[in-house]
Amino acid sequence: MWLPECAYRGRGPWAPLPGAPATGPRRGIEEHVADAGFRYFFTDAHMAGAGQVFKLYGAEELEETGTAEGKGKYSPYRAYRVTSNRSGREVATLIRDPLTSRQVWSRQEGYPGDQWYLEFHKIRWPGGLKYWRVSAAGSDLGAKLPYDPAQALAHADGHAGHFVSLLERAATEKEVQSGGLIAVPFDTELFGHWWFEGVDFLTAVYHRLGSTKAIRPYTASAALAARPPRRGIHLSTGSWGANGDFSMWLNSGTEWTWRKLWELEQNFWDVAPAALERGDQELVLAQAARELLLAQSSDWQFIMTTGQVTDYAVKRFTEHCADAESLIAALQPGAGDQDAARSLAENLWQRDHVFPEILPAVRAAMEGSRAVVV
Repeated sequence: MWLPECAYRGRGPWAPLPGAPATGPRRGIEEHVADAGFRYFFTDAHMAGAGQVFKLYGAEELEETGTAEGKGKYSPYRAYRVTSNRSGREVATLIRDPLTSRQVWSRQEGYPGDQWYLEFHKIRWPGGLKYWRVSAAGSDLGAKLPYDPAQALAHADGHAGHFVSLLERAATEKEVQSGGLIAVPFDTELFGHWWFEGVDFLTAVYHRLGSTKAIRPYTASAALAARPPRRGIHLSTGSWGANGDFSMWLNSGTEWTWRKLWELEQNFWDVAPAALERGDQELVLAQAARELLLAQSSDWQFIMTTGQVTDYAVKRFTEHCADAESLIAALQPGAGDQDAARSLAENLWQRDHVFPEILPAVRAAMEGSRAVVV
């Protein structure tokens, strides 16, 4: 599983800011991941580096890594178990390799910002076609130069060669030579969307990996099956956002959204049990859950913080909140005009056609998977 924003918070007290609802201690993210049936997730290196590694019961002792990153405490080239002993399900984490990840993710430092690649933001209108390349770093859209597909393809191949050389360099690390792994996960929307030539880059990478003996490609599940975690880790709280914390999503400019969401979420759980029992309100309850989840999308706060299309983010956020509020109000005891509520739910389902099997998840949550520790 790719956790939203690679964000992690362990079991314990929950107090994001003054005035937040007093809900007591909350379960750790890994416990929710385990409940959902996932066996592993990815984490950023800084959250592992600031965490605490511990030996799993019954596992043989490992040599200290002695790496500069972990100072003998942890290796980024190992899988670790993150579930506590109280959980019957084992969940592992794989640590994103910071060196290779930066080359692909960063527009400023990495490959996607190369001057020969297609410029994502300049689009001809009408028509929607893109004819320009990134050009000089930081250049204005008006200064973009014409796109040259042959040059772009050549640079994608060159960057693939550089990327594989970085993997081969990492493979010389002691931890990798002794059975470690290099985790390089990416959002698929990067390839072919934000970075148009990213698909060509991937093709060239795998062609080159076929001729190198130092690196063997694995899926994450196959790698874990071959090398099960032999140590556990208590990850530190954080995300892959700026500063490694949650400030891209929770700050003075977005605080109002969270206060809105906390109240909305509590109102939803207040009406959900009775609505599930009645049966005739399932349509309204299901759409209320969908609108709540859409309102909780981390994209809205991220966009507000970057300031690029703030009006759009505010509009989408407030619309989903308002629709969720209307549906939740219709689920209150004594609420009238259930036909109007069902009609609203049906119309919103046509607009927001997501999470078709959401009611079983709501039922499961009511049976013990809610965030508050019980």
